Amino acid sequence: MNNKVIERHIPASYDKRGNPSWKSTMSPPDNSVGVCMMVPDRIIPVIFVPGVMGSNLIQKDAAKAKDAIKWRMDGVLSAGEWARPMRGAKFRRKYLTPTAMTLDTGGEIAQGTQQDNEELRRRGWGEVGNLSYGPWLVWLENALNDFDSCKGGERDRLIGQLLGVMTGDEPLVKDAVALSYKYRFPVHASGYNWLDDNATSAKLLAKRIDDIIARYRKEKKKCEKVIIITHSMGGLVARYCSEVLPGAYRDKIFGVVHGVMPAIGAAAVYRRMKSGTEDPTAWYNPIGAVTAAALGNDAAEMTAVLSAAPGPLQLLPTPEYGNNWLKIKDGKAEYALPKGGDPYNEIYTVRGQWWSLCEDQLVNPLNIERDPKKKLAVVNQDWTAFVKIINFQVKPFHEKIKSRYHPNTYAFFGSSAGQKAYGTVTWTGDGGGLLRGDRVADVLGAKQSGVDELGTSRTVIAPLNGEGWQQAERQSYSISNPDEPGDGTVPHRSGVAPKDRVKSIAQFNTEHAPAFKEGPDLERIRRFTLRAIVQIAGEVDTTSLKYA
Repeated sequence: MNNKVIERHIPASYDKRGNPSWKSTMSPPDNSVGVCMMVPDRIIPVIFVPGVMGSNLIQKDAAKAKDAIKWRMDGVLSAGEWARPMRGAKFRRKYLTPTAMTLDTGGEIAQGTQQDNEELRRRGWGEVGNLSYGPWLVWLENALNDFDSCKGGERDRLIGQLLGVMTGDEPLVKDAVALSYKYRFPVHASGYNWLDDNATSAKLLAKRIDDIIARYRKEKKKCEKVIIITHSMGGLVARYCSEVLPGAYRDKIFGVVHGVMPAIGAAAVYRRMKSGTEDPTAWYNPIGAVTAAALGNDAAEMTAVLSAAPGPLQLLPTPEYGNNWLKIKDGKAEYALPKGGDPYNEIYTVRGQWWSLCEDQLVNPLNIERDPKKKLAVVNQDWTAFVKIINFQVKPFHEKIKSRYHPNTYAFFGSSAGQKAYGTVTWTGDGGGLLRGDRVADVLGAKQSGVDELGTSRTVIAPLNGEGWQQAERQSYSISNPDEPGDGTVPHRSGVAPKDRVKSIAQFNTEHAPAFKEGPDLERIRRFTLRAIVQIAGEVDTTSLKYA
C-alpha cells in the first residue's frame, strides 16, 4: 500500500474587502492533505501616484452626474473625446481649471488580479488613467501578492540578479525576499487634481496615507508605514508630501521609487505652451496622435489651460536646470535665456514678447468683451492672475522641494538617443533680408506680426539698430526639434538630477508617458521597481511590524 502523503494546494480567494479565505471541497478519506499558503496580516501598503494628466477628473458643478464633463483616460476612446475639434481653447478654458474640476473616482478598473472590483475601487484604482496605468497596477499587485506561487515568482527570480543600473546595483539576497513574503503589499493608487497646485495635491496624498493606515488598523491588521511609487509629476507631489508638509510624513513612508520624474523641470513645457504637443503623426502612431491632440494641439489650447494651472506650470525648468536653455538664433547672432538663473522673471512672466512663455492674448479665449478698453481690462486681470501663479505657487514650490528627497529613495529615468527630449529650445530665424547689411536686429524686442500663428513658427517685425532708411524687417522663426537624449519629454539632465541623493538610480530606454506600460526596457523597469520595493521593505525591522 502506498502511504505517501499527497499535498493538495488550496489557493486563497478574496472577498469584496480584500480579505483572504480558503475553500476546499470534501472528498473521501485518502492520503492527501490540504495545504494553504497563508496570507500575512501585517500590511505594507504600496501607493502609486500618477503623473500630470494621469488622474481622472470630473466637473464639480454639473446639474446631473451623467452630464458632467470628464477628463477620463480609460482608453483611446475616452482620451479621444478631448481630441474632438469642439473641445478647443474655449471649451478647455471653461472646464480644465483647478476650480471647475475635481478628482473622479469612477474610472475603469483594470482586470487580471484576484481582487474584487469593489476592493480595487476602494484602493483608488478608478482614480487613475487605465490607458496608461492599468496593466502596471495589475502586474504590481500580482507580483507583490503571489503567496500561492512564491517559489519561482517575480521576487524569487530577482535573487542574485544584477540589473546593470548606474548606482546602487545591489542584488537581492534570499533572506530579503523571504522577509518580504512575511508581509502583504496591497497596491493602492492616489489620484489628484493635476490642474491644481502640487502642494495641494501633496496634502491629498498625506490624507490618503493616513486613511490607508487607519483602514488596515481598523481591520485589526498591523500597519505603520507605506511605500510610494511615482510617475512623472507624481514624484514632485510625493517629495513635497514627504519633505515639506508638516506632520512628519517622511516618518510614515518606508521609502519612495520615482519613475521618469522631471526632478528639475522640463523645457518641453515651454515648447508645448508655445506650440502644442509635439509629434501628432497619426499615420504611424494613431494612439499617440489621439493622446497628443487630447493634451493640446497648439498654443491656444495649451495656454488656455496651463496659464491657470499651477500643477503643470510647476514642471517648468527650475533655476537648477541651468541658464541658456531658451535660445534665439538670428543669422550669426545668438541670444540665450535665462542669463542670471531667474527663469521666472527672465522668461515666464515677461509680457508682450513673441518668445516669452505666455502670450497674453491666448490666456482667456472666453473674453468676449467688444469694447477695446473693457477687453484690455480683462486681459490685464487674467495676466495678473497668471503672474501670481508663477510668483506665489510655482517659484515657492520649486524652492521648497529643491534637492529634497526621502532618505530611502530609488529612481529610474529614460535617456536614449532614440527618445530625444527638449534640453534646449531654440527659435531659428531666417537671417533677415539683404538690405539689412551689417545692422543688428533687435530680436528680443521684436513684435509678433499677427496673433494667428499658434504652432511651430512665428513671424515678427524686428527693429534694426544703427542708421538707415529701413527701420525694421520682417523675420520668420521656427522652433527646434528635441535635442537631448531623454524619454521624449524629460531630458537626461533632469532625469539624472537625483543621482547623488538616492540609494539607487537607473537609466532605461523608455518613453515618458508609457514608462510603466510598454517599451524596450519595460521588464527592466519592472524588475528595478520590484527590487527597490523589497529593499525598502527591509526597513520594517525598525517598526512594530517586526516579528519577534
